[in-house]
Amino acid sequence: MLARASGPDDLARLLAGSALAPLGATAVVLALREPDGALRLVGSHGADARRLSQWRRIPPLRVLPLTEAVRSGTAVWVHDRAEFAARYPDLGGADLVPGQSVCALPLRVRGRVTGAMKLGWPEPYTPDPAAEAFLADLADLCADRLDRLARAAGASRPAVQPWFRAVVDTLLDPVLVLGAVHDADGRTVDLVVEHANTATVDLAGRTAADLAGRRLSELYPGMVAAGIFRHILDTATTGVPYTGASEQFTEVVEGAVRTSAMTLRAAPYPDGALLTWRAHDEQRRRESQLDQAQRLARLGTWGWEAGSARIGCSPEALRLLGLPGDDRTGATPGEALAAVAPADRAAVRDAAGRLFGGESPATIEFRAGRDGARHLRVLAEAEPGPAGEAPSAVHGVLQDVTRWRRAEQALAGTRNRLADQRRRTEAEHRAVEALQSALTSAPAGPLPTGLESAVRYLAAEREGRVGGDWYDVLPLPDGTVLVVAGDVSGHGLAAAARMAGLRYALRGLAYTGAEPGDLLGRLNRMLCHQHADHTATAVCGRLDPATGVLRWARAGHLPPLLSREGTARLLDPPEGLLLGAVPRAGYATAELRLHPGDVLLLYTDGLVVRRGADLGGRLARLRLAVDEYRAGDLDGCLDHVLRRMAAPSALDDTCLVGLRLRTPAGPGDGPIVENRAPARTGGPA
Repeated sequence: MLARASGPDDLARLLAGSALAPLGATAVVLALREPDGALRLVGSHGADARRLSQWRRIPPLRVLPLTEAVRSGTAVWVHDRAEFAARYPDLGGADLVPGQSVCALPLRVRGRVTGAMKLGWPEPYTPDPAAEAFLADLADLCADRLDRLARAAGASRPAVQPWFRAVVDTLLDPVLVLGAVHDADGRTVDLVVEHANTATVDLAGRTAADLAGRRLSELYPGMVAAGIFRHILDTATTGVPYTGASEQFTEVVEGAVRTSAMTLRAAPYPDGALLTWRAHDEQRRRESQLDQAQRLARLGTWGWEAGSARIGCSPEALRLLGLPGDDRTGATPGEALAAVAPADRAAVRDAAGRLFGGESPATIEFRAGRDGARHLRVLAEAEPGPAGEAPSAVHGVLQDVTRWRRAEQALAGTRNRLADQRRRTEAEHRAVEALQSALTSAPAGPLPTGLESAVRYLAAEREGRVGGDWYDVLPLPDGTVLVVAGDVSGHGLAAAARMAGLRYALRGLAYTGAEPGDLLGRLNRMLCHQHADHTATAVCGRLDPATGVLRWARAGHLPPLLSREGTARLLDPPEGLLLGAVPRAGYATAELRLHPGDVLLLYTDGLVVRRGADLGGRLARLRLAVDEYRAGDLDGCLDHVLRRMAAPSALDDTCLVGLRLRTPAGPGDGPIVENRAPARTGGPA
């Protein structure tokens, strides 16, 4: 049964509907453990949407039944709400799952706790031993299915993430990311190289590209024969790190025997291990690498021993000071001081005096060369001599910071410009937010008796991405209600200002009593006459609550959705281009009779449009979200739809308007009727 689950939510639904129904449990929440120990909610059934949103990620130190089950590895039972409030006073009685009794069970995969499952009973429940054993077995089955779903999605393998590979590639030592290979019984029998960092070169001279995708036992049979392979396999299985210090490694490569002494370490990794090593016969190569690193970093080292007449300097330190010689001869203190710009020599002498006087470490920055064009920084540390005597030695690092100082000068020149730009941007953003808040909360007067409305307006997740979405629910003098949802092209203050103009223009036109198609036609001619540099989409309707008749039109906008008796469908859209494109475009008016209890949803494209996603599939998901909501309240329906549609969008605002007719629609009730009036071409209204 659980094998049919297509995702974590579907798995929770199957658990509640089939496996847990005989025990009376009605709510299920599934959580997976993240690398830092936190729990991430991945699936649910029967739980409150708002609670799920608030507890999407649970910190590892938070005391909850779920976290207790993960830490202890045992089931955690809370038999009633009074016990829950006493054990978790910080929560104030609030919980993820509804009901009286709750139970949190650890989820294990191959002996490791990978997450937890929480169940809820509407009435107090005390399990017998058979029920507890059943729930433990069910948790194991659920953990296995969740692990398979995560593997199919690639979410449980850090090695597939570019950031993880980038971090490993910065290490100077070789690193192999090893994934476990399991037999038919689920036991770890081998390890495969999922990734090797750029520093990887083994005894055979093979690089990362040669090792990726191959099994460890095939690559290094000598490691298997020596028993080292078994230690690495144990690390992947038990999670206990392994260190082999100064072990002798021997491999036969193309008939030749290669031997090296090295220190090898294996660390646990999700369903695998990380393997790194350092060969002790590479000391000379590393010294060469250090010299190269000093040249690249423009950094040199120096030192002075008590009684010596010269300062030992690395080649890079001599070059930075502009002194002749090499690292064998170094430089005298007088030569080193002469390399300092005259204006900074007194400060250097003072720093040397403090260093030999016992102040250690000491740092000073000075200019070098006659023109002082090069900026150098010295960090020095003294080795104390016998009690009361001068230091026995002084060592330090010399670094070229010229580029940093020049960069600071350039940054200082741009800092004020950036501050001014930030102030302008913040002012514009505050103005846009204030404008949108004023527009979306503009008073419209009470709705006629028998008509219920609800609205949700969500700004885009990306900071500063304020758009031109708008809506209106406006009672008119003739007893009808104007309902509108629209979207102006563009973002920012300009788009919000354009939206304001269209919104209030449409409000004014609505008082003329014109049909919705005529209203959109006049709005279109206004935009085209003004030679506006923007376009807009809109859906506009006039609803008569007394008769239930809705006459509506649209201009390039997605059609409304009607839910009747638990079945939702998109209305067949009448003809109508977007506003501001063609001066004499025609806009047809369609007619629809609403029944008591019907729910009508108008929305902007931020609800359904996602980059790379099929629009038809997203609209089908919207219909399914409305169909599955059975609670009956309009506000709850809108919240449920927004959660199922993963709103808000990252790039666009989301507007959702809901209407429900509560009073009888009068004589003539019947099936849905959509009468489309002929489209009118542009011209005087």
